[in-house]
Amino acid sequence: MLHLFNKVYMTFDDNIDCHTNRYVISAEKGNAMHQELQTTYRGTLLNYSHSVNAMKTKFNGMIGFFNDVRLKSNSLGKIMIYCDSQAFLELVTIWLKTMLPFADEDAIQKYIDIYLHHERIIANTQLQPTHTLDLTSLNSGLGDVKGYFRVQGALDIEEIKSWDLDLSIELLLGEYFAGADTHEDKLLATYLKFLKRFYKEYFTDAREGAALNLLNTTQQTNLGYTADDVNLNADNVFEGITPLAPFADNEVFEAKPTANNGANNVMNIDNLSSEKQTALKDLVKKLHDFEGQVDPDTFMNHLDKAVKTTLSKSEFDTMITETVNSPSSLSYIPRFDIGNINYSFIQYLFSLKKDNDTDTLGKYRLFANS
Repeated sequence: MLHLFNKVYMTFDDNIDCHTNRYVISAEKGNAMHQELQTTYRGTLLNYSHSVNAMKTKFNGMIGFFNDVRLKSNSLGKIMIYCDSQAFLELVTIWLKTMLPFADEDAIQKYIDIYLHHERIIANTQLQPTHTLDLTSLNSGLGDVKGYFRVQGALDIEEIKSWDLDLSIELLLGEYFAGADTHEDKLLATYLKFLKRFYKEYFTDAREGAALNLLNTTQQTNLGYTADDVNLNADNVFEGITPLAPFADNEVFEAKPTANNGANNVMNIDNLSSEKQTALKDLVKKLHDFEGQVDPDTFMNHLDKAVKTTLSKSEFDTMITETVNSPSSLSYIPRFDIGNINYSFIQYLFSLKKDNDTDTLGKYRLFANS
């Protein structure tokens, strides 16, 4: 799916999930939902139409439509806009023409081509557990992207500015690499959000792996505990196992053994003390050593930034320079977010920056706030 702003995403109509709050613009599927089904699913069909023009008419213009989406997102959280190929083409060109006023038709074509490539890559992987997209349709592309870009009008940018939207990380990075700082505060806050998620996902996975292997004698020997130290009936299974004490810390990993939470919760990373950071890093290093995995020190050096409430410009500069020049281009994007962003486009931006292609990067500058 393609992130537009805040918690609003757009994707194709063969991917419709009725458990989401959604708009549907599709010649085939843009229809009302049977009343009986409305109460069956958790999500709400917020509006629907058979075409972009029909949706535009409902809201007295496209700015009215996007404003309705924005307001619904403010109150409901995540919103999906499901489109057939024609509606997707029209909406994405309108949106990108508004967000990227310096982009030409080649730059927009490149952005969309990379997005479709990204969707094809993840469509049949574990990153997309359900509702995989029609690859045949994806492979055929969206049609005349350049033609639509030339004739589409942009949205009222002054109105857009007044909404103070949280924009996509890939567009914020594009502006940064282009040498502009209009949305610097948004960039720093958004990157910190992903950085936090990255470390929370990593430590949560490491903790779960250690829990699943508590009775593994190799793990016991390498870490220095025995089966007698393990209480299989404990809510916190690490309690009383000294070498695994960092994973037993209830302030970091709050145990909620209820039906919908599970005993192994995502960690609380905010304001983590330096002592607890060190203890966690030392523990996962031991786990990596006996499992023969890559030394975690290669990506642990920014944990101290992830625990903070704000990220400074100098800290971000250091991290992003390191990331651009890294052979793996780790990016500090958690795996579960790969389907929510145009990750492949971020890698394209890294390559442009590494090659110092300022002309191409300049096309991906966002609109100015002032």
